[in-house]
Parts: sequence; C-alpha cells; structure tokens
Amino acid sequence: MLPLISIIIPVYNASLFLSETIESTLKQSYQNIELILVDDGSKDNSYELAKQYESLKVKVVKQANKGASAARNHGISLAKGDYIQFLDADDFLHPQKIEHQLNTLNNYTDLHLIGGTWQRFIKNLDQLYGEVAPVTYQEVQCFNNIDWLIRRPMMIPNTWLVSRKLVDLAGPWDEQISLNDDGEYFYRVIAASAGVVIDRKAATYYRSFNHTSLSSRSGREAMLSWIKSVQSYKKVLWNLAGNRGNDSVDEFFYNLSYSCLNEFSDLVEVCKANMYDSTKTFLLEDNFVNNLTKFVGLSKAKKIRKTIYSFKQHFAVKKLVYLIKFILGKPTY
Repeated sequence: MLPLISIIIPVYNASLFLSETIESTLKQSYQNIELILVDDGSKDNSYELAKQYESLKVKVVKQANKGASAARNHGISLAKGDYIQFLDADDFLHPQKIEHQLNTLNNYTDLHLIGGTWQRFIKNLDQLYGEVAPVTYQEVQCFNNIDWLIRRPMMIPNTWLVSRKLVDLAGPWDEQISLNDDGEYFYRVIAASAGVVIDRKAATYYRSFNHTSLSSRSGREAMLSWIKSVQSYKKVLWNLAGNRGNDSVDEFFYNLSYSCLNEFSDLVEVCKANMYDSTKTFLLEDNFVNNLTKFVGLSKAKKIRKTIYSFKQHFAVKKLVYLIKFILGKPTY
C-alpha cells in the first residue's frame, strides 16, 4: 500500500503567495497526499483563500494566533499520514520532490530522515539566486546523525520528509521558541534518527524578503528565542555525543554573542555562560576580531568590531533599499 503523505502548512497573512504554494503541493507527481492548512489568526484573507481549496484531500482549520510552532503542532494532531512534509506558506516544492524522496527511502528505513536541496528565490522561480544547499558529493548521500549535528548545515524545514515514527520520537515543536524553531525541532528529529539522507533531486525553494511570514521576527525577543534554541541544541548534542560536540556548541554561542553585541550586552553574557569554555574564540565568522586581537588585545578588538558593526548596519539598510528598487525596476538614485 502506498504511504500517505501529510503536508502541513502554517499560514499567517500569506494571501499574496498562498495559492502558488498550495498549487505546488497539489501538482506533486506523488498523489497519495493530504494537505492540512492551519491559519494562525491571519488578519488578511488567507483563511478564506485557503477554504477555496478545501476538498477530500485538503483540510483547512483556523486557530487564535499562537505562532508557527503551535500551528504545526495543530497540523500534526490532525495528520493521518505515514510521513510528514512541513511547508511554509510562501515557499514551493519541486513537482517531484516527494516522489524522489520516497523512492530513495526504499533503500533505507523509516528511522532515516530524508532531506533534499534548497535554493532561494525572490518573486518566482525565474529569480533563483545563491548556492544550492547543502553541498553533497553524490546524488544520494547518507550522513551519520552526530556528524550532521556537529556540522549544522543550514537547512529549511521544507527540505525534509519525516516519518511519523520520527515525529513521535522527537516530540512536539517548542511553542515557546519563535525564531529558529525549525532548527530546534530538527535537532531533536536528527538526534532520534538512524541517519540523515540527502537526495539532490528532491528540491525545494525558499522565498526571501517576505517580512509577513511567521518566521519574520526581530529584536530582543528574537535573540532570546535563538539562545533558547541553542540551549536545546547543547542538550541534544550532549545526550547523543557527550563532549564530542563541545566545540560546535561553543562556536554556536560564540557567533550568537556577536549578533547580540551591539544592542544586548546582557545577552552576550548569557551566551558566554552557556559555553563550555568561554575563553575560546572561533575564526569561522569573526576573522576580523581574531586577527586584530593579536595587535590590540581582545577587549579593544571587540570595541572596534562593535563600532564597525554599527556602520555595517547603516550601509546594509542602504544596500537593501537599492535591492528593492532594482527588483521593482525603480531608479536607484
């Protein structure tokens, strides 16, 4: 019997893109699917738009605004599928994404987590940009779950196809985390898995510059959410790998501390307190500070870095305005 795939889409103020996203699921070459749309208290007409697709295959429900994680948990509670496909309301699946993954899973078990590749786009798939991720050296490649967690390749939730068994083992999405909620959830899924399988043919597409999405949050609350997600990562990795993952945890908190540096000095201290060794420095994302430290010391290097960060924020805004004007075809002067 063909496995049933439950596609769960949390929806919040997504009316501009929702139809395209729904169509990308209904046009899957693998047709034994159910689509569950959970409207998270949208203020636009997303719910009414979703209701137009309601059918034997498509279920549409509404809840008070609780966040993306709560919407996904609601969807899981309604799902009847053998596998779960999470999808954001403004993104796309390749028409053969699910078919490719199911075919590949014939060589593995339902405790393997299967992913695919992803790429960014702006308005439509004619505007793909950036690298295809993750980088693999075979069309289908299996990774040890500990190695994957230590490396932490950047993935989006849409890439994964998760067996119901793994969903049950990992537990629910953490509804207290608003940013990097998908990262935190999939740390647990990967830890519970027998390994991570990447099928390069199974493609998904991630829309950039959508500030109405459920994952679009900023400020102190966002940084606290990030910190909580990394604390979960620390716990998951310790339980799975012991001190083998200490450097990866410290690097994560170290780099996060620099995201807090300019505005939230108290959260910098929280990040340091969560490191196994707070005296460590890492070169991957802060070559500038590490190199400057050799000449002026760490304290002065951080102050210089903080000043430069303020300038970078200013010029980043100017660059974003230029990009928006370019996309809209407006003059850039």
